[in-house]
Parts: sequence; C-alpha cells; structure tokens
Amino acid sequence: HNLEASALTVDMATGKFIVAAALVAAAHADVYMHNPRGSNNRLNERSANRNNGNRMFDSQNNNRGGYNKGDIDDTAAGGDWTQQYDMEYYQSQTVTANGGRSFMSIEWTNQHGCGGSEQGDPHKLNCDIILQYMAVPVVLGRAPSLNGEYDYLDKTQNQILDSTGTTDALDTVVPGPTGNVAAERATQECFIPHPGNPTCEPSTPTRKACGAWTAVYTANLCARVGGVWKRSTDANGMWDEWNTPQTTGGGYTYRALRDGTTTNRQQFTNGAASESITAYGNRKAGDVDDTEGYHETWDWYNECYRRERNRGLFTADQNLRNNAFGYSSAVYTRQNPNNNRRGYECPEERDYYPYWHPTPWRDIAVLTDRLDRCDFYRTESQNVQEKGICRNTQSCENCNRWNNEARCTAMGGRWAVVGPWNIEAPNCIQAPWSRVNHLGSGRYGQANTYNWTLPAFENNGQPFDVKIVLRLRYNISTDDYDGARVNNSFNNNNGQNVQSPVRQNPAVDIGAFNTALRLAINTNQFGRTFQDRSHVLSLKARPTSTANAKAYIGSNTLTAFTTDPNVNPEFFANRDIYNINVRGKRCNIVQCFPSVEYDFAPNQLAISTDDIVHFQWTGSNTHNNGNPAGDGQAGDAGEGTRGTDRHNVVEMLGRSPSDFSGSFPTTWERNTMWNNIEAAYSPEPIIRNEDAATSMTTQKTNWAIRMASVGYYKNFAPSATEVGDYTPRNSGNIGTDTLSVLLNNAPASYPGALFRFRAGAYNYMCTRNHNFSNRDQKGHLQVSQAITINQA
Repeated sequence: HNLEASALTVDMATGKFIVAAALVAAAHADVYMHNPRGSNNRLNERSANRNNGNRMFDSQNNNRGGYNKGDIDDTAAGGDWTQQYDMEYYQSQTVTANGGRSFMSIEWTNQHGCGGSEQGDPHKLNCDIILQYMAVPVVLGRAPSLNGEYDYLDKTQNQILDSTGTTDALDTVVPGPTGNVAAERATQECFIPHPGNPTCEPSTPTRKACGAWTAVYTANLCARVGGVWKRSTDANGMWDEWNTPQTTGGGYTYRALRDGTTTNRQQFTNGAASESITAYGNRKAGDVDDTEGYHETWDWYNECYRRERNRGLFTADQNLRNNAFGYSSAVYTRQNPNNNRRGYECPEERDYYPYWHPTPWRDIAVLTDRLDRCDFYRTESQNVQEKGICRNTQSCENCNRWNNEARCTAMGGRWAVVGPWNIEAPNCIQAPWSRVNHLGSGRYGQANTYNWTLPAFENNGQPFDVKIVLRLRYNISTDDYDGARVNNSFNNNNGQNVQSPVRQNPAVDIGAFNTALRLAINTNQFGRTFQDRSHVLSLKARPTSTANAKAYIGSNTLTAFTTDPNVNPEFFANRDIYNINVRGKRCNIVQCFPSVEYDFAPNQLAISTDDIVHFQWTGSNTHNNGNPAGDGQAGDAGEGTRGTDRHNVVEMLGRSPSDFSGSFPTTWERNTMWNNIEAAYSPEPIIRNEDAATSMTTQKTNWAIRMASVGYYKNFAPSATEVGDYTPRNSGNIGTDTLSVLLNNAPASYPGALFRFRAGAYNYMCTRNHNFSNRDQKGHLQVSQAITINQA
C-alpha cells in the first residue's frame, strides 16, 4: 500500500497553500467499532450482510460488519422508532477538579495496523485515528404524559421540534424585515457565546466568532441550551433570507439525529442553480423522509454539492467529475471521483482532517504515530478554531459555490465566519499498536480502546440532555512518497508532461528485454480512510436537584416542570462514573467475523470506593446472521431464541476473591458483590419509586434479582403470588409472565443501574452466554478503598 498521509490544501481566506492532514478512502478494508456498537450502516437486518452500505455514511468496510440498533424489549422494533433503544450515558459535571467525570470506553478493531512511532518504534505504515461526535439538544414532546411510571420504555419524547409541523408559542420567530414568515424564521440562528464575545457580535482580529447550535430552530430552546438567539447576519452567521435550513416546506420539523426504521438512503435532488426560498423548502421536504436514517442534515449535503472542491488537493491521475451545474464540487474527491452518495455525508469533509469549512462534528481525540503534528491538529480543530464559508446574497444567489473569501467577496457573496465549538482542543496522543492485516487485539493481547471523558452540557446551572452519534475514522499511509508535500501540481497532466507519483495499475520495467510487470494500484484507493459510527446515543445530564429532574417544554407555555422526589443529586456529586457495557452479537467467531462475540466492555475494571460503576447494555432481536452472508459464514450459534441478544449480570463463584476462571454463579448465601453495595441509583423513576420505600438491605436483594433477570422482576417478595417469590415488572411488554430460564422473554436492552461498592474483588458472568469450550462472557471488578487526604 502506497498511501498519502497529508496534502497541501488552500487557505480559504488567502488562497495560499497550507499543510493539512488528509484522510483518503478506499474499498473493502475495515475498521469496526465494538463499543459503543458501531452500525457499519446496519439497522435491523436479519442477514449477515448489511442491506445498504450507502445508507448513512461511507464506511469502506466489508458488508458483514456492524451491529443492529437495539430493541427496548423482547420484540423487534421493526417500523416503530419508539421501540428502538438508545444507550444512555450520564454526562460529566461541568467542574471536574474534585471528580465528577464520566468515562466511556471506545473499543475497535482495524485491519491494516496502526501505532508505533516514527521516532523509535516504526510500523509498516503510518496511521491516524480520528474520534468525533455530533450533538443536538433534546426536548421532550409537546404533550408529554409524564407520571410516576415514566421510564425508559416511554419513548414519547421528540427531538428539537414536534413532528406535526404545527406552530405554537414555542415556534415564536423574532420579527425580521421581509414580511415573509418563512424568510423571517430563516433569519434567526442560535449562537454559542464565546467568553470573549458574550453577545455574539461579528468576529474581528481580536474577537472570536460564536459557534452555532445545529438544529436549534426556536428562541426558547436556544435560551434553554445557553445560546444567543439573534438575527444571523448581525453576527455574520450562516443563515438568512438567502441561505436557510428552515422553510415552509416542512423539512425542519423532522427529528434530528435518528437511526431510521428502514434501510433506505435519504434522497437528494439537485434543484436549480438559483432558487427561491419556497423552492428550496419544497425540494428539501420532498427529499427528507422521517423513516430513514439522518445524521448530517440535508442542508449540509446541499452546501457540499454546490461548493467548489478544493482544487489545491492531490488527486493523482483520477478524473473528478462535474456536478449538474457544470463545475467540480466538494462531493467529488480522489477516492470518490463519481460522487457515490452515502446519506448526507460530504465526501470532501470525510476525507480530510482538519476540515477548512464549518462542520457539525466536534473532536474528541487524534490518535497518531506522528506526534509532531499534534500542535497542528489541535490548533486547527473546530473545537477552538473558527471556520469560514461563503453565503448567497440578493445580488449573488449562487455564491455558496465559492470556497475562499477572496473569490466569495469579489463575486458579491458574504463571507460568514462560524465560531469554534468553544470546547477543549482534541486530545492528541500516540495511536495504540495493532498488527497489520489482522482484525484483532493490540500488542499486549487487549482490545484497543480509548477512554473518552464525556462532556457536560449545562446552561447557568441547568443541565440538559443531548443526542449524539460517535464517529471513528481510520487513515493509513506509507512513506512511498511525501504526503506532506504533494498538492495539485503533482497531479497527472500529460499535456504538461507531469506524471503523478502514483498511477493506475502501472507497468514497471524490471530490466528484462520487452518485459514489464503490472502493479495492482488503484489511485482512488492509494491512501485509505475507513469509518464506523455508533447508532444514536443519549448523554443524560446528572441530576442537580429534584426541581429540574424532569424539565420539559409544554405545549402552550414556555417551560413546564414535573418533579421527581426520588432523584438523588448527592449520589452523583464529585464522583467519577465508569460504564460497563456489552460488546458483540449472537454467533460464533467464524459466523460473527468481522464483528465479535459477546463480552463485557471493559471486562476488567479497577476503581475506588468513591467511584460509581454503571452496568447497562443494548441488544437486538434480529441478529439472525442469515443469508446473504457475503464472503463469510451465516449462522447465529448461541443459546435461546434464534437471533436474539440477551445479557444479565450474576456474581460468579470463585476459589478466591481474585479468581476469574470460574463457570458457575454463586449462591445468595455466598454472595459478596450485591451484599457489598454501598449505594445504588436507577435511571428509571419506576424503580427509584420502588427503592424509596425499602431498606438498603432489601434493595441489595432486589438489585441481585433485577440484574439477573434483566429488570424482568422488580423485587424479591416472598409473599408474592404472581410468580413464585418475585414481583414481575409488568410494565410495557416486560415482566408479564414467568421469566424464561434462557431470558428469551427478557428485554434485549437494559439501562441497568449505577452502583458504589465497598472494597473487594468481584467476578461476574452472563448465565446465558457462557457456553463452556465455545464462548464465555465474564467480567472482573476490583474496588480499592479510597484514600482521603486531610488538608492541614
């Protein structure tokens, strides 16, 4: 593999060349995210192969990889999005100097190797792994039926706006000058205040521009998430009468960030080069389908399709096509010269990092073998760096074509500067080592992981929830030519006698008379980027008081509240949360590949008595892994009902506290794990209500039952008559009968609980997925006594 690691790109303001790292793609290679579960464009397929590799994003992965979206109970969600399960993680505190962080363990495998160091531990190739997330605020539905039974099974909440398209007080539009309702809505934008620019004025050499909240389209929601709602042009923002994501066409009412209920790809029609706001809205409304997955917005791809590509980039000998308007735009790149569209992803942004225009992605970390590039990655990240983009004007209705400030203003456009996300620059560290051509563990036998400290979302002490999608991109290159120097002047040009450093399937002279050998080189794959993304996840705010525990937006008032008296903010205060999830899907290792079998993630964890551990997982009822199976084996070897993922947690019997090699659960009489619960907290109000009326001694027994039965039983009740000594949950479709010994009628997904344990060594297992000699699912938790240092 002769692969480029970087390219000379154009400074969009000056037109000068600068160095920017390149991510460049190819086909049939692999990176798979196992925790949280990567979709690889899957949704709910019963086949080993995904249905549609173009559904949401360009993964470049094998069709067999990825995991289904989780179901909330023992029935497949099918076409009902309310029956899909979003994994829920508690956010970090805003201030974490004394604790209060939350950690998510991100786990993946990459086929072509990574890690090492050019300075002393060189690998066969160079690599970068880029971790990012996209976030949108969450509001509950317009007419929520919140009560004491509200729990994770109640999926009545909608994101951003309701799906009815109706207008009420929440859709109030600050008056604009046009008299056109759609245009006046379009003039408003929700800006994220910058410390040096609290009122979000236009940027100057000494004042940073404000970033903007994606998909926040009302003044009230903007205020709730700490934004500044104002006329966009007053802050030199992106949206106005001539550039708008909000229209009477109705596209703005669709839920932002969704996994969809079909595997169809969203549609896109090109439209006219110049069009009215009404035509724009009708085009969007006709394209966007509420049943189909939605990460990047339609507006994002529309901008990409109309914006000229960066012509300073190295494209080798590839012939990049033109769009419907007669020029080559940002949807055409060296590795995607024909614009094979994947969802609403912008190919140019996908292939290059850091990108030079505003993006909806926030950076988490860059894992690289070139630590000397870290300063560049960190300073050019949109976390801290403002980005520019050309906007249409009344005199130039298609100026969003231009990709640099000089050309934009010369043609009569408005150069908008979108501020940074105003969050910490991405962590930049040495990439973990992995073996070439091997989808497996790292150098020391452990899965390659990155522990992400989850962010906090808060406004003046009022926390709020967000929906996110996690993105992992994996770029590989070699040293066959200097990727840091190649630019468009190296592109193949026979008329100018310029030969690209790499050419398509070249025949090379080996010194024999009239004999040449052909190399297998595809220049749109010579330099490769692979990608995986999670399904939609929820980052929940830590409770700060009972008064705001269930804040929601009401139908006819600005804000309404219900309270949950059993919320316990003190449980969370200044405590670190470690998440233990489950990776893998139903199958044996051959049937699974390139996915993996079940295991806890992480399966070994060391914490202190001050820390919290959150056990939770998700699973599917349609992991049948059937045909078509592509180039692998079909089948779903495992216990219980075919195609179903099921998990539980029971303490494991060991010969000693540190023994991790057992195969049998312990009896209650010998139990230490649940008996050593110091404190417990359920994400579900229905369970918090139950626990509020019981002693801690009883709660310990109840939690042992709940974790073993996946929440099917609420508690241990010797006087109960319905099902022996246990009280069924009897909520939704869960806990209405006797629990199957193989958990067949238990829910596929479970929000679990957050625990603090006393010091000790605890071994645990899943009863259903431990099949001796074939597979096991076990974990080890080591809890050490926290050390308190008294300050004199």
